[in-house]
Amino acid sequence: MCKSLVSRLSTLFLAILLVLSLVAPISAQDVTLTFGISRGVDTLDPTATTFSSVEVIVGHVFDTLVKQQPLGVFHPGLATSWTVNEDATEYVFELRDDVSFHDGSPFNAEAVKYTFDRIVDPDTKSQMAFSFIGPYAESEVLGEHSIAVRFSSPNAAFLDGVSHPQLGPISPTAVEALGADWGFSGIVGTGPFIFESYTADSEVVMVKNPDYNWGNETVFGRSGPADIDRLIFKILTDPGTRIAALESGEVDMIDNIPGLDVARLEESPDFNVTQYDQAGHGYSFMFNQIKSPTDELAVRKAIAQAIDIDIMQDIVYDGLGSRACSALTKSMFGWTDVWCQVNPYDPDASGAILDEAGWVMNDETGIRERDGVPLAIEHWSPDRPLSAATAQFLQEDLNAIGIDFQINLADIAAYLTVVRAGEHNTQQWWDTQTDPDGVFRTLYHSSNAGGGTNRNNYRNDAMDAMIDAAVGIGDSEARAAAYADIQQALADQVVMVYFNDPVVLYASTPDVHNVTILGGGFVPNFYSATMGM
Repeated sequence: MCKSLVSRLSTLFLAILLVLSLVAPISAQDVTLTFGISRGVDTLDPTATTFSSVEVIVGHVFDTLVKQQPLGVFHPGLATSWTVNEDATEYVFELRDDVSFHDGSPFNAEAVKYTFDRIVDPDTKSQMAFSFIGPYAESEVLGEHSIAVRFSSPNAAFLDGVSHPQLGPISPTAVEALGADWGFSGIVGTGPFIFESYTADSEVVMVKNPDYNWGNETVFGRSGPADIDRLIFKILTDPGTRIAALESGEVDMIDNIPGLDVARLEESPDFNVTQYDQAGHGYSFMFNQIKSPTDELAVRKAIAQAIDIDIMQDIVYDGLGSRACSALTKSMFGWTDVWCQVNPYDPDASGAILDEAGWVMNDETGIRERDGVPLAIEHWSPDRPLSAATAQFLQEDLNAIGIDFQINLADIAAYLTVVRAGEHNTQQWWDTQTDPDGVFRTLYHSSNAGGGTNRNNYRNDAMDAMIDAAVGIGDSEARAAAYADIQQALADQVVMVYFNDPVVLYASTPDVHNVTILGGGFVPNFYSATMGM
């Protein structure tokens, strides 16, 4: 071939490359955001999980029928509109007709019905989702993209419930195909990210959904696919490890900053710290009422008044948050401080209560006894730093009044086995919620006792009636008054002890922008997030 022809072909080839580079430039490196989450995973099945941390993770895979931002304000999600009948026993949702699940199957009313029916199926063993769905009776498919959801009693909190991914529509096709692997090796929703992998106690990896085009601009300020190509949730339950991962660049953002590190990170130009008052239920203490001796009101009341909760704020919680006085945190609708008024710290009164109940101090052992039986409390908790610090504080205060407070710290599986079986006397609790019905129904309704989230195993027909009545009250003042009555009754019966209303703390590198914080401060959502200086 002559040199002139070679030259002309070379010039032509370079021209073609130039045109191709203009039409389809080489893509930039995928944008990855890694979030260090402080709590673990029991299952990624939104219907069955008992962990609030899973809501943060799976909220990127499962869209919801409605979006809530701020608390009490609802926007369209997978539902374009909805109507509610006068007594809040029926909700009719009109659904989007342009949405598919990640596996290609259609999103429609049948999928919503399948999801809700699965929640109340006893075989699912649903807990958080079961609380969110309330007194569910049935769903009726009115058309391919229209559904009526009905309740056996008024359920004014359902819009709040259906704004959580625990009630997010799941792919029936995927559930049936994956079987027992659903929630562990695979989950399929309609959200802006697609599940890629889960490594137990390590990480959850997702990639963006390139076909996503139904994001709510009012809530997220955008629509269409996410800017983040790859989203990784690293499970870092140890506070020191979590901080080290942020400072080393292993992760871009973390939650639950240890109190001792807050000031240092705030002063550093290398990190941004943000803080929110947590909505829902703060750090607290459950009494199992089907096991002696915590089945006795006198024992529960004595314990409540033996704990120096004010001192606890600095020693256990590093001065972050504030003293709790209710099952509701202070940012929640319906909060009152009645518990703090009824059960003040008074160790002398605690001793007198126990004396009157027949629990007499044995001077040789320092432990109270009745009929030769020591006053012993079996406490169970996950083996985590905050749980351990709380238990040790409780042990010191309760030993001082003659109670043998036995601490059992265990891995999650062992802990759940014990407390779901009701073999504990006490356990710690913390949860995020966005409506008071969710808090009271989760913790105190009989339907959640016996292995559910009501690990007080508190069964009280009058309380059930109060909770069921309050959720059906449309007038806000009347509903707040109903919740005040509930809190008074719970304080009188000393069903739980409330320690701390937390703040939710996040730290990130300056590269992280536009994260949307949902769920009253607890739920960071990265659909709107961007990366870059």
